[in-house]
Amino acid sequence: MTVQQEKCGKREQKKIKARNEILNAAVVQFSEKGFIETSIADIMNAADMGLGTFYNYFSSKEDVLRNLLNSFSGTLSYELKKLVENNSTSKTILTEMVMHTTRLVSKNRYLLPLLFTGAMVHTKPRGDKSVDMPAPEFMGTFLRIIKDGQEKGEFRKDVTAEIISEMFHSMFQTAAFSHLKFSFEENIEMKLRLLIDGISVCGK
Repeated sequence: MTVQQEKCGKREQKKIKARNEILNAAVVQFSEKGFIETSIADIMNAADMGLGTFYNYFSSKEDVLRNLLNSFSGTLSYELKKLVENNSTSKTILTEMVMHTTRLVSKNRYLLPLLFTGAMVHTKPRGDKSVDMPAPEFMGTFLRIIKDGQEKGEFRKDVTAEIISEMFHSMFQTAAFSHLKFSFEENIEMKLRLLIDGISVCGK
C-alpha cells in the first residue's frame, strides 16, 4: 500500500466514523425528543460536531431517518429470510416478525409514530410548516405475510388482509399508551396471542 492509499484509507475511515456518530446521536435525540421536535442542531450538538458538518453526510433530518429505517429494515429482512428458509408457517413468521419489530421499536421509541399509519408518508403540522416522516419499508411486511397465510389457508379470508394488518399496527399504538403494569413487549406479546388466535383457521 502506498502512502497515498494509506491516507485515502484513513480519510475514508474517518468519514465512516463521523457518519456513524451522527446516526448514533440522531437515535438518542429522536428517542428522547421525538423526530418532530429534534433539530439538526440537536443532533450535531450531541455528536459534538459543527452544524455545517452535517451536510457533508446528509441532506436533511428526513435523510437521517431514512438511513436509520433502511438499517432497521435490513435487520428485519434478514430475520424474515431466515424464517422463510426454515419453511416456517405463516403463523410462526407473523408472530416472530411482530416480536422482532416490537424489540426494535422498544429500543427506538421514535419509530412508534411510523407504526401508527399504514401510509408511506406521514405528515404532521409544525407551525405553518409540515414535516414528512417516511414510513419504514418493513411496514408492508405484516400485510404480505397475512396475504400469504390467507392464500395457504392458514388465516381467515372473511376479513380482508388490509383490515387485519391495520389491527396489528393499532396493537403497537395501544401498547405504547397503555397504563397497565406490563412492559411494552409483554403488552404486545399478550395482544399478539389474541390476534393470532382470532385470525387463524381452526386446526392450522
